[in-house]
Amino acid sequence: RRRAAARWRVLAGASGWFGVGWLGGWCSMKVFRAIVGWVTPLVILAMGVAAFAMLGRQAPPERRTAERPSAALVRTAEVTAETDGLTLRLDGTVVPLREVTLAAEVPGRVRHKTEACEAGRFVAQGTLLFEIDPRDYELDVARLERELTQARLSIEEVDEEIAQNATAGDLAGRQLDLARREVRRLDALKAGRIVTETEHDRAVRDELAATTSLTNLQGQARVLRKRRNRLEEAQALASTMLDKARLDLSRTRVVAPADGIVVEEHVEQDSFVSKGMPLVTIEDTSAAEVRTSLQMDEVARVWRSASIADAPGAAHALPDAPATVVFTIGGHTYEWDGVLSRQEGRGLDEKTRTLPCRVRVAAPTRTRAMDRYGVPLQQLPPGAPRALMRGMFVQVRVHVASPHPLVSIPEEALRPSGDVWLMRDDRLVIVRPKPVQVADGRVLFESEASGLEAGDRVVVSQLSHPHEGMAVAEAAGTVATPAAAGGLDGEDAT
Repeated sequence: RRRAAARWRVLAGASGWFGVGWLGGWCSMKVFRAIVGWVTPLVILAMGVAAFAMLGRQAPPERRTAERPSAALVRTAEVTAETDGLTLRLDGTVVPLREVTLAAEVPGRVRHKTEACEAGRFVAQGTLLFEIDPRDYELDVARLERELTQARLSIEEVDEEIAQNATAGDLAGRQLDLARREVRRLDALKAGRIVTETEHDRAVRDELAATTSLTNLQGQARVLRKRRNRLEEAQALASTMLDKARLDLSRTRVVAPADGIVVEEHVEQDSFVSKGMPLVTIEDTSAAEVRTSLQMDEVARVWRSASIADAPGAAHALPDAPATVVFTIGGHTYEWDGVLSRQEGRGLDEKTRTLPCRVRVAAPTRTRAMDRYGVPLQQLPPGAPRALMRGMFVQVRVHVASPHPLVSIPEEALRPSGDVWLMRDDRLVIVRPKPVQVADGRVLFESEASGLEAGDRVVVSQLSHPHEGMAVAEAAGTVATPAAAGGLDGEDAT
């Protein structure tokens, strides 16, 4: 026990000495670090001040005069005058000029239906489509022809009677004259008591008989003339009925009234049809129409392009204007000539606020093929439409005259803000005209209202910080021509 206690005292003394020594070393290191942290920046600052003093003061740099900026190089295009007026570009749909529904004009059985009377077939004017059994109508014609012959013979018979009556009347007149002379002679003889009273009365009696006979013949003549008039009316009635029978007989053959396409067939062969029953519907292809719509500003341009007469209803009419119907398919463009002929309906469409109108194409089979540059082709390419067909979605170009001179610039010369940059006397002039139309890569303006004149140069390239009066110069070999500005790589912008 005494040895164990001694060992604990030795260990406790050693640990106490070690703890006091470690704490003193840690305090001295902390003070040293604080002194180094304050002294080091002072030493660095002193070294910097000494280095600046050793370098000395340098001379200021030489001043240079700024050069005057040179003119900005730009690409320009010429402002060209437009002498062909405006072209209103509209979308439209081809519709038939008319659809004719042929109906049976006489009742009967359809004895024959031709092969041409099938939906989708083209029929020329006068082509036979149906034939109704004509036998009943042929019998009516024959019967009325005989009735007409009888009426003619009856008139000839009456003419003979009239002629006989006229002869008998002449004889009766002569007989009356003789009787009257006899009476006058006997009157003279009676006064001289040469003849008896009986002879005188006999002469008077003969005179009265001759007068009665002549009167009867004259009455018969009047009756014969009236009977002849009645027979003439009967003959005329028979002739009219014969014409009606012949007309009904001709109506048993149903033919196409015009060139067209059979749209729908309603009856088949051996069917019985009544009068007025639809037989077939034909679309007239002799002409075509395009249904389109005009906005009110476009309507105003059409009105300004033509003088409106003072005729009744002229205020509600749309003046005729030449138009071109354009259809594009397979990389080719096809054109037809037309006329803006009339408005459709009684006014503006309440939903679209546009004026529905019709463009009439008088010759829908006269197709012109155009290449990609707008040059007419001598021959139609394979697969070209031979005519306008209903349902085609086409573009309509209505050509109207402008009361004011027009000029045009490339579309790229019109800035997104609406500004147009002009180069005049090597200075930049900025204007903001109101465009009249944008089409085919060209922008049209009215020359007087816009301030643009034919021959001016407009800037088509971009400029950094453009301002009024800015010095500009035309870049050599980069002048844009009107032809080049109209499309990309010479293509028609259409």
